[in-house]
Amino acid sequence: MRVVGFYRVSTNAQVESGLGLEAQQSAVKNYCLTHGFELVSGFTEGGVSGKTPLGERKELLRALASVKTLEADALVVAKLDRLSRDPLTQMTAERVLAKSGARIISVAGEGTEGEDPAQVLLRRIMGAVAEAEASFTGARVREALRAKKERGERLGRPPFGFQRRPGAPGLIPDKRFPEALRVMELRDQGHTYKFIGDQMGFTLNKVFRIVSRWGDAQSLLERAQHYE
Repeated sequence: MRVVGFYRVSTNAQVESGLGLEAQQSAVKNYCLTHGFELVSGFTEGGVSGKTPLGERKELLRALASVKTLEADALVVAKLDRLSRDPLTQMTAERVLAKSGARIISVAGEGTEGEDPAQVLLRRIMGAVAEAEASFTGARVREALRAKKERGERLGRPPFGFQRRPGAPGLIPDKRFPEALRVMELRDQGHTYKFIGDQMGFTLNKVFRIVSRWGDAQSLLERAQHYE
């Protein structure tokens, strides 16, 4: 069986599921090796919420299209919530794949082993649970942020490459700024996240966080000037 892998991490992926990018890739790879599947391609979304509408999920749309163009039999994910936390998006993806004779496979099972009524019901239940978990997590985060704001506390950590200005509002570049800039320069040159991570000694998740925050080297430089 030929399959396409799909992986997603959001800005709070570790909090939501404890399943990071590297763990997802390892889980999918091992699953394919165990079952004799040929992993013909892979797509990754970094910094994308599982509740984002399908129309805004560029990498997921590319992954769905590639299943057809590569004549693959399935789209494989580590867990269904990595595909989406929106039941409608999950069902739409299933229908798109079904038109080309393909299906979704979750390494965790979750009702993707077949199309009998019990399996379909389990998938729907898992989709509803993922949606509820996302809503509960969002509510808890909003309440925590509200409480911190009322106490006059600063929200969030400074972005990589910056530190809080001592004794005054705002941020200034710190000793890590050259590393952040180098990451963005390598990305602008078209290098992969893995290549950048190997060059800089960073994890893939760390590279994703930096790139998703700044976009490109020019944006980082402009922000540094703004902070200064």
